[in-house]
Amino acid sequence: MSNSGSSGDASFTGFRVDVLACKVPMNVQKDVMVETRDGVRVAMDIYRPEGPGPFPTLYAVSPYNKDTIGLPPHGVFRWREAGNIGRWVEQGYAFVHADTRGTGASEGEWLACSEEEQTDMYDTIEWIAAQSWSTGKVGMIGESYYAYPQWLAAATNPPHLACIAPYDGLVDLYRDVVYHGGLCSAGFIAWWSTNTRALTLLERGDGPHPNNGGGDIVGDWLRNPTMNDFWRVRSAFDKFKDIKTPFYSIANWTAVGIHLRGNLLAYEQIDAPKKLMVAGGNNHHSPIEVYHSDEVHTELTRWYDYWLKGIDTGIMDEAPVKIWVNNEGWREEQEWPLARVEYKSLYLSSAKAGAVNSLNDGSLSWEAPASDDATRLDYPHKEWGGWPGFGSAAMTPNGMDNSAKVLTFTSAPLEEDMEITGPINLKLWISSTETDADIIAKVYEVPQQAAPGPLRPMTRGWLKASHRALDPALSLPGRPFHPHDKRELLEPKKIYPVEVEVWPTSQLLKKGSRIRLDLANADSPVFDMPFNHHYGCKQGTDWYHHDAEHPSQMLLPVVPRG
Repeated sequence: MSNSGSSGDASFTGFRVDVLACKVPMNVQKDVMVETRDGVRVAMDIYRPEGPGPFPTLYAVSPYNKDTIGLPPHGVFRWREAGNIGRWVEQGYAFVHADTRGTGASEGEWLACSEEEQTDMYDTIEWIAAQSWSTGKVGMIGESYYAYPQWLAAATNPPHLACIAPYDGLVDLYRDVVYHGGLCSAGFIAWWSTNTRALTLLERGDGPHPNNGGGDIVGDWLRNPTMNDFWRVRSAFDKFKDIKTPFYSIANWTAVGIHLRGNLLAYEQIDAPKKLMVAGGNNHHSPIEVYHSDEVHTELTRWYDYWLKGIDTGIMDEAPVKIWVNNEGWREEQEWPLARVEYKSLYLSSAKAGAVNSLNDGSLSWEAPASDDATRLDYPHKEWGGWPGFGSAAMTPNGMDNSAKVLTFTSAPLEEDMEITGPINLKLWISSTETDADIIAKVYEVPQQAAPGPLRPMTRGWLKASHRALDPALSLPGRPFHPHDKRELLEPKKIYPVEVEVWPTSQLLKKGSRIRLDLANADSPVFDMPFNHHYGCKQGTDWYHHDAEHPSQMLLPVVPRG
């Protein structure tokens, strides 16, 4: 299966595909209005093979205006996230593409992932199953926003929902995308909400539903900075116990900061017939390219044929987990997380690594510290050029460099290959002159022969120190779980232990390469857009303590080799 990345333009496979092209006659019904339990009508387009059927049905729903699916390929990749409609019709499936309430041609008010949106899916699934052209078996399909509703719909247990396959599907709107570690993901929610509202406004004005897109979604999100019932209603994570529908959770290691965490947590914690696949790539556009690959389509065909057509494709007899190990390739596993992982600590130190031109050039050691030591981060830093929000980026002859403006801690060259697969726990001891502190962590492999230019992090993690409280029932040695239900401010200059959830990765680190940890309290608008966080007005000093009494460390999930 291809795991090559892309430049992110409209030239690669994920953008090029014409999802309405069909090699067989296709019956199309536009704007079929289905009334839900509260009287609001949801609009859907129905594509099916010619003839009376009956056909098994794939159902995709989002706020992205179904009428944009036929527009020429463009850089707004969500237009291809519903899936290849024509190809599924060729294979004997009906395909229903719907606008969520309050978007596109649907009635009502758009309140993303609301309880009403969830019951709408129950009602429309049951409506589909009752049609004369339907076999009564419905599966859900799609990527990103098309994936997240699949978890929510499954939790309502529609009798005729036979399976789902959330590709790139977050499960926790608060933790996975809007408030990473308690930090507001301002860049993403501004970019996403603006683009999504623009798509739904195509039906405003002279259209039949002038209130479309009118909900104050971003305002609601900003007015709820801690976990509460507003988020729990919209969280599939809080409904895992209700999900019994067979699912194929498909993720991509590059989807850090939006989907990856959810796909993995769902597989780990939901008790239902299930499979997991995690692919790789080079950037945030890689998932859509992999999604439209022949290999993934073939895998999904085997999944849907098994559950919707009753064909024994053998898919449930194979290993339940398949992961792409970066620098190595595909591997089958029997569980997630991997039971054979051995957690090993790399300790932060002020000793010069001689590895990078950064604010401190600190080191990582396999030995625990024996002396008193701490590394300070002043902000705004004099090296930031007077613009704190643009802090962590600098121009070099080889392009932009993110390391010169942040704290770095780098290991010695590895003496042998080492695989890390799973989540990472960054256990820090911190103090601050302020009552709160933002921690933004990035983890890199630095190859022995690194190419010119900036490195791409393997993974990232975030934590607002006032959200440091842990849920012991849900925390694992390698993955802290924060309830985020209240703020606990810092006492200035007092030392506190904090655990940062660094999202999972899978990487074969080559002999001679180094492991590097970057720490900052601001994102780079160059490297981190649109997944950058609100900076605000910050001025002060944070200390990262790494002495015998306060051994700050990065707990790595090491997979034994050989």
